[in-house]
Amino acid sequence: VMIAGGLLTLVTLVVTTALLVVDLERPERFLRILLRPQLRSWLTRGAFILIGFSMIAGIWWALETATALGWLEASVATDARPYLLGLGTPLALATAFYTAFLFGQAEGRDLWQSPLLPVHLVIQALMAGAAGLALLIPIVETAGGFEQVVTVTLAVAVVVDLAVIVLGELGMPHASEVAARAAHRITGGPYRLHFWGGSIAVGHVLPLILLAVGGTLVVAAAAAVLVGLYFSEHAFVMAPQEIPNS
Repeated sequence: VMIAGGLLTLVTLVVTTALLVVDLERPERFLRILLRPQLRSWLTRGAFILIGFSMIAGIWWALETATALGWLEASVATDARPYLLGLGTPLALATAFYTAFLFGQAEGRDLWQSPLLPVHLVIQALMAGAAGLALLIPIVETAGGFEQVVTVTLAVAVVVDLAVIVLGELGMPHASEVAARAAHRITGGPYRLHFWGGSIAVGHVLPLILLAVGGTLVVAAAAAVLVGLYFSEHAFVMAPQEIPNS
């Protein structure tokens, strides 16, 4: 679990960083972010957060792998874990929520200005993390109640996320007409299937049913959560950009 979880973290971080660079359209601009940083920009802060978390995750994975191969004494990795967790946990949380502040700087997109967004992204990160670890259950050796911890974490995160969506996103009035129009495109417009079918049905209701049944269906529930998150985030990112600013 230590090795596979660390590798999963590294792979997803590499993909995230690659998507960030590709989104800039000119990859050399990423070097400008690092060499001539504008520290007030959340794009710059996010890049350094990703690099910092990647370093901690890389050290974690290297130590665990070297221990498994017999290159290091087991005590080395064991002693290092508390320090790596202490450094890695805040960086993991920052990796999850910095996008909310990056969206917040896009002042023309009102739906992205919600103060609830950082918390929502952390909840979704817990969903994605627990789902990712659940997918490892059939292929790695686990012990110490690992499967139960992952299952409970996934179920709680899904329930809390559903509550945030229903009470926060649907239950609260939006701050502006532009934000309300963007939200309507998600819930009742061209992205309604992404929202109701992909996010709510596949990403929340189905996983809770599968988790209630239990057994090997935990893996299927994890896959459904990740599919639902994709549909949810696609709609949330695209819909506000389709509303004219004026």
